[in-house]
Amino acid sequence: MEARQQYLRVAATKRRKEKQAAVQQNIDDDTVIKKPGSEDNGLTAADDDDALLGGMFGESEDTIVSERNQPASENSIRLLDFGKWSGLSPKRLLDEVCRGRDSRCRIQIRTLQQTSHSTRHKLQISWTADTMAEASTTLALPSEVSAQVNERFWELEMRGVAAAGTTQSEAYICTLGLFLVSTLGASEQKAISRLPTVWRDVVKDLGDTKERLVNEERKETLRRLRALISETQDRLSQRQSKLPSKDRSEACSIAGDRRRARAPVIVNWSPEQVSTEWNTRTSRPSFREMLQVRQELPVHQYKDRILSCIAEHAVSVICAETGAGKSSGIPVLLLEQEFCASRDYRILVTQPRRISAITLARRVSQELGENRNDIGTNRSLVGYAIRLESKTSSTTRITYATTGVLLRMLEESPNLNDLDCLILDEVHERTMDLDLLFIALQKLLKRRSTLKIVLMSATVDAKKFSDYFGGAPVLDLPGRTFPVEVGFLEDAVEATTDLAGVKEKDPAIQDEDQDWNDYYGNDKGRPIIAQPEKYSSQTQQTISNMDEYHIDYSLIAKLAASIASKPRYAKYSSAILIFMPGIGEMRRLHNLLLSMDTFSKDWIVHLLHSTFSTEELERAFERPPKGQRKIVIATNIAETGITIPDVTAVIDTCKEKIMRFDERRQLSRLTEGFISRSSARQRRGRAARVQEGLCFHLVTKHRYDNLMLEQQVPEMLRLSLQDPILRIKVWNLGSIEETLNAAIEPPSRKNVLRAIDKLKDAGALAKNETLTPLGQQIARLPLEVLLAKLAIFGVIFQCLDPILAIISLLTSKSPFLQIPTSGSQGDARHAFSRGDSDLLSSLNAYEGWKKAKAARTAPEFCRKNHISDQTMGQVEMQKIQLLVYLVDAGLVTLEPEERATLNRARTYSSGRGGLPSYTIPARYNQTVPDRALSAIIAVALYPRILMREGKGWRNVYTNQMVSLTPRSVNHPSHAPKAPRWLSFYEAMQNTRSGSLNVFETSAIPESALAILLGAEAEFKFFAGVLVLDGGKVRLSVRRWRELMALKILRERVLGTLEKCYDRPAEVGEEGRIWLDMWLKIEAAQEA
Repeated sequence: MEARQQYLRVAATKRRKEKQAAVQQNIDDDTVIKKPGSEDNGLTAADDDDALLGGMFGESEDTIVSERNQPASENSIRLLDFGKWSGLSPKRLLDEVCRGRDSRCRIQIRTLQQTSHSTRHKLQISWTADTMAEASTTLALPSEVSAQVNERFWELEMRGVAAAGTTQSEAYICTLGLFLVSTLGASEQKAISRLPTVWRDVVKDLGDTKERLVNEERKETLRRLRALISETQDRLSQRQSKLPSKDRSEACSIAGDRRRARAPVIVNWSPEQVSTEWNTRTSRPSFREMLQVRQELPVHQYKDRILSCIAEHAVSVICAETGAGKSSGIPVLLLEQEFCASRDYRILVTQPRRISAITLARRVSQELGENRNDIGTNRSLVGYAIRLESKTSSTTRITYATTGVLLRMLEESPNLNDLDCLILDEVHERTMDLDLLFIALQKLLKRRSTLKIVLMSATVDAKKFSDYFGGAPVLDLPGRTFPVEVGFLEDAVEATTDLAGVKEKDPAIQDEDQDWNDYYGNDKGRPIIAQPEKYSSQTQQTISNMDEYHIDYSLIAKLAASIASKPRYAKYSSAILIFMPGIGEMRRLHNLLLSMDTFSKDWIVHLLHSTFSTEELERAFERPPKGQRKIVIATNIAETGITIPDVTAVIDTCKEKIMRFDERRQLSRLTEGFISRSSARQRRGRAARVQEGLCFHLVTKHRYDNLMLEQQVPEMLRLSLQDPILRIKVWNLGSIEETLNAAIEPPSRKNVLRAIDKLKDAGALAKNETLTPLGQQIARLPLEVLLAKLAIFGVIFQCLDPILAIISLLTSKSPFLQIPTSGSQGDARHAFSRGDSDLLSSLNAYEGWKKAKAARTAPEFCRKNHISDQTMGQVEMQKIQLLVYLVDAGLVTLEPEERATLNRARTYSSGRGGLPSYTIPARYNQTVPDRALSAIIAVALYPRILMREGKGWRNVYTNQMVSLTPRSVNHPSHAPKAPRWLSFYEAMQNTRSGSLNVFETSAIPESALAILLGAEAEFKFFAGVLVLDGGKVRLSVRRWRELMALKILRERVLGTLEKCYDRPAEVGEEGRIWLDMWLKIEAAQEA
């Protein structure tokens, strides 16, 4: 009897497998999931395929029913006999598992048919919460079992199959239910192992069927996708689409060695080599000649005190007034002492600016008696290292470097083992990098007590630094300057009242700048004269009509003309230094001065800015030929670190461009603001290096004494903390909060936690606060985190030119000017409306300006379209600087010729208002459709996503209702049929209405939303719904086959991006296929 039952069981299993295989073989390829009551609409296979590229998204439905299985006739019922079994009942286990997931769920088992030899049952599970099994799981069920599954109700019915007895039938239908439930989670899957062997085998057979069906379906979907995309590409080519095919052989040819250039090999000298080298140098006439010059510096007079202090303490603080020679003299004194004792010694001196590092390195090289072109070679002891340019060799012993270079050194060598002494110059500036360095160095000293650290500045709160480094000694050294005659705004107006006003030939249209209102809201900018009785009524009237927030170019020009021509100022007129806040303001003043008769001959006007070439910068330091005088227009680059020795007069606008963190917008912004009194004293000191000097500060004495800060607020207290947090993780300094709390002036805990949350949202930090691969790449770029992401995606998707232009536009003031007739910037932008995107509209204007620039018609273009030519020029320069960042970070690799061209563009000659130009290599710059650009922007800005609700918009991640600014091309007044989904760059609370306004919005294609966005995705095949991030975003998809296609594309595209985060420029052949596939889908929908 037992043998017979075993035989029947084996035979039944064989028949079941044969039947399943036959049924699956005949499954119609065009089977679709239908809605209740829907009829077959007669779609052909081609129609179904076309839907993959368009119209796949529909309105969301909560309940969709599967009608895959049809009732079987009584004659076709198959009988199963599973024999005897023992152990846990499938019925009991199903009840236990379901109630473990939903304690209020209801399970019913009903008898459909019962005879003496067979029984059929129906299983119904009612859920109190949405619970969906995978579609592929339902499809794997035997064909004789009817399945109806939705989010709240599951039903399985044995229509074409019966079991031998009531117990077997109940166990069988419950086992099928357990198979569906097992897809809901790991605990449910684990429960299957508790079933008796016979029922575990049933579940295993079903699992194998499911896996085979899924694999076949994926292969078929992939085949259809490729076929469709190939057809679409052919169709687009015939219609001369925007997407020409690209030859990728060039990209492959450069995918070899991506390693960055290595620094010179460190070669240590023996005592004999040191002695020989030093004796050789000191015997040269040029060295002895320069020694006499060095001995005249004040620091040389305090040589013994300086060297003794540094030798006896790990950290020393040296305060020396302007002209003391600390930046160039102290490193040479240290090297001289060590070399005289036959000890090898290496010194690194940090400077806040590139030009300071270069000029100081050249000066020190000269003071050591070296030839002009020796610097950075094996003939020199001196070198410099700045971004994208390093002139050092194995013989370099004094290196001048920017602070950023030292930061990268700490990443590669946390103990700085190749240095003996580190000198941090101009520490009073309190940049974010410097404050981070102080934290890192404080920890480094515990590991390397032999390293000497020297902090230097002309004006610094010495006690604060001394206390921070455990009571480090402070040396105060006198400078070498002459008295300065000081005047303020009222004095400048008084000195120029007898001069006619100066008009600009082509005055720039001023756009409305809100920066002043944002940061100086309680200060109306109206000048107050401290002692009005000292000035004429005309001066008082003029002052009362002025606005200290804005630069009076006419006043500056008249003041420069007064110094140049009036006998009273004759002794100060040989060289004038004018401080302006930025490059745009410098150019505008430059053009105005050159238009004046006073400066049309016998005057040379130089511009001094960090973007200019080294050769041009050096010309500003040269004395003019006999019979000529000079004007140098500079930013705060000339405030410290470098000296123009022949300057005798300074005109100081008392303004600068600095980064601030906008609390309302939650963004760091480059804004114009007043300098501190400390900086004003530094600028004033530039006029008194060789004789008595003259300085005009173009603010009232009242503002100078009462409203200007003594010291600028440290960047750590006024900027976003996202970048320093990334540095902390890169340097492995430990806990983020503990590390930042160890700063000289720690930021608030609230700001720290907010920055951590933002980094997690951006995908830069994992939940445990470790750096993700994407975060490691972001940390390499000195950009706002979201903008760094956007730049990285520009590299991956090979669309760098438009992406860098968009980033530049986001970090600059709006290029659209106020239209007098409308009082709004909106109309100017709307003329360039493109792709339901504010950013693409701005890009459109930029591209139009660039074409006009090439055709030499930019002024006419700007006037006609109400665009700022000055702002667009800054955007172009910023775009080049962004590419420099990418190259320096190793994210973009250039050939030697390309790198040299980029460096020339970066340090271009200012000439007469010319602009730099650089063409990004084609391998990084393929043409992409606007839909794809909008999608890439959305991925970078995620989770800043809006969904249209009625007439308004809702932030899907904060659930706040927001308003679009009227300037937006997506505002209802301009776009009646606005997109359903938008990304946005910034949000700001309206102080008057209290509403939340969003800026720089762009449409998000739903296909891109489904494929690229969201940290988590759930595909509900029977419901035809894609759920992102736990329900924050829900997308309805019309056919389950399309949902499967989206699932595959999402997995492959996101998988490719994850791999790319390690090396963004190296996508790989397979990865490029998937990215191109997505790009072509977007192109097809755009066409």
